[in-house]
Amino acid sequence: MTLRDQVKIPFLPPLPPDIEDNDMKVYTLVLDLDETLIHFEEGNLDEDDEEGFYMIRPGAMKFLREMAKYYEVVVFTAAMPDYADWILNSIDADGQSVAHRLYRQHTSPHEDYAIKDLYKLGRAIERTIIVDNLAENF
Repeated sequence: MTLRDQVKIPFLPPLPPDIEDNDMKVYTLVLDLDETLIHFEEGNLDEDDEEGFYMIRPGAMKFLREMAKYYEVVVFTAAMPDYADWILNSIDADGQSVAHRLYRQHTSPHEDYAIKDLYKLGRAIERTIIVDNLAENF
């Protein structure tokens, strides 16, 4: 089964309507999760950490808090919601930094990749910034 068979493509932009003109946050900052904000280590079945653990990049939490002052922050990951929420509920515990969360079901399948199609955000592409560790992901 290919990734294309596993992912349903949404017909509407997954984000609510664009931010108001009087809002100072005129840019949308889209951040990847794995290898951008955190690094995940697979668990070792011989030890207690069967499921694995993640390490938050140094300064990532402060970065999120600061960027939320100036940007509409969106975390867009190819991960499943349970995994992503487990991490995001920790690094944005008060829910004040990340305005929106997008997951694997919001991506578009292409060969073995889950593409983050920025046009589907419903935001002006010229006011959208993405930070991702792999260029082929978007």
